Amino acid sequence: MEYSRGTETILLVEDEEPLRKVVVELLTQIGYNVLSASNAKEAMHVAATCPGKIHLLITDVLMPEIDGPELAKTLCAARPDLKVIYISGYTDGSLAPEGVLAPGTVLVNKPFSVRLLLAKMREVLDR
Repeated sequence: MEYSRGTETILLVEDEEPLRKVVVELLTQIGYNVLSASNAKEAMHVAATCPGKIHLLITDVLMPEIDGPELAKTLCAARPDLKVIYISGYTDGSLAPEGVLAPGTVLVNKPFSVRLLLAKMREVLDR
C-alpha cells in the first residue's frame, strides 16, 4: 500500500511498546523523522535534547504519572508551534466529561488504521 511521504519530525509518546514500535517503523519507512518515548518524562528529555524543530507530538492521553494533556502543555510552552494529536483506547465521551481533553482536540481512537493516523497527521501538520 502506498502512503504519502513526510519529512517532518514527530515525537511519539506511547506506553504500549508493541504499538510504539510499529508506528515508529511505519512513519520512518515513509520518510518522517521519528523520536519516541515510552512516557512523558522520557518525552520531555527527548524534546529538551532535540536541537531541531519537532513538528508534531503524538501522545497517548492516559499515562502513568504525567498524562498526555499535561505533557502537551509543557512541551507547547517551550515549543509554541508544536502541533498535537492524542491517541487513546478510551472513547471521546469518556475523556471529555472529566475535562481530560479540551473541545476541538484531535483524538485518534485505538485501535486505529494506518490510513486514519496518516490522514489525521497530514490534516494537523498542514494547518
